Amino acid sequence: MSILYFDCFTGISGDMALSALIDVGVDVGRLTGELKKLLPDGWELKLSEVSKHGIGAKRVEVIVERQEHAHRTMSDIARIIDESGISAGAKDLAKRIFMRLAVAEAKIHGSTPDEVHFHEVGAVDSIIDIAGTAICVDMLAPDKIYASVLHDGHGFVKCRHGTIPVPVPAVTEVLAARGAALKQLDVEGELMTPTGAAIIAELAESFGPMPEMKIVRTGYGAGTKDFPVPNLLRIVRGETTAATAQEQDTVTVLETNIDDTTPEILGYVMEKLLEAGVRDVFFSPVYMKKCRPATCIHVLCDEADIPAVERILFTETSTIGLRKYRAERTCLPRKSVMVSTPHGDVKAKEATFGNTSRLFIEYEDARRIAREKGIPLRDVYNCI
Repeated sequence: MSILYFDCFTGISGDMALSALIDVGVDVGRLTGELKKLLPDGWELKLSEVSKHGIGAKRVEVIVERQEHAHRTMSDIARIIDESGISAGAKDLAKRIFMRLAVAEAKIHGSTPDEVHFHEVGAVDSIIDIAGTAICVDMLAPDKIYASVLHDGHGFVKCRHGTIPVPVPAVTEVLAARGAALKQLDVEGELMTPTGAAIIAELAESFGPMPEMKIVRTGYGAGTKDFPVPNLLRIVRGETTAATAQEQDTVTVLETNIDDTTPEILGYVMEKLLEAGVRDVFFSPVYMKKCRPATCIHVLCDEADIPAVERILFTETSTIGLRKYRAERTCLPRKSVMVSTPHGDVKAKEATFGNTSRLFIEYEDARRIAREKGIPLRDVYNCI
């Protein structure tokens, strides 16, 4: 399984992402050829080697022949992408990244994604940064993409709307919509741009430590500014072997013991937590002080979901305190597949360990077939 890991130790921007992807193995000539299918004239890519705090990195710049003042909408950009000759996968990814920006800008300005006019992000260089990143990812075709915890600086920056705080509003809105955690470094200045935030929010499956893998190549993309820390994005390209094919990640576990509620309320709490997007909820019987029987609620979630989980538990249950801790997980690679059975096609989950695969029919499909055919549920499960 091939993996790309975006190590955003000092943030991320569109040009840094494009530069690092080139450094990690994308041929710049082939990339330029694809981008010419998108915007044929009026620009060129300039690739250079730079050093940040002694670390060599790629720096790609989009040289535009003449300055434009186009205020493109999401529809304008989608039309440019759709009418181009780049691959379907790159088109789809580029539009999804732009849509994240459109949704964020719409919320900030009290508008709708279709009505938002992109200014800086609608310019040729930003279109090439986003579409170029999408093309690079499509070329590399990784099976999984992960990212580190995201970082930004502090202070203020100037834009066409005036002076705004760092992290800039578009960055916080993009990350809030994705549920990604952000940590500020003691660095004055903007480390993460809205374009960079949208790119990593769309690409990364999760945010945390680098998974176990065999490192194949490392690429560095340089930003334009100099800070007390290296202004670089690192992308690590790796492969899992048979011994490391399992996915390693971490989750946050929240727990509380309840001894004065009803099963109906506990069931409702579970529904609310699952609707909030947690990874799992389960109950276990416990005995509290004086041997009082009680129920322990266990919630597995991402770090970004902690506030929502705490709000539900404190408002919907009688608890006055929660336990929470990080737990490492080992998960088998899995994917959804369709399986033909004597009773019809069903959705199933295929899990792989080494050279062995196992199929598990999805419960909702099994229940549907059992009801439609008037057969025992166990017969549906036993048919594969």
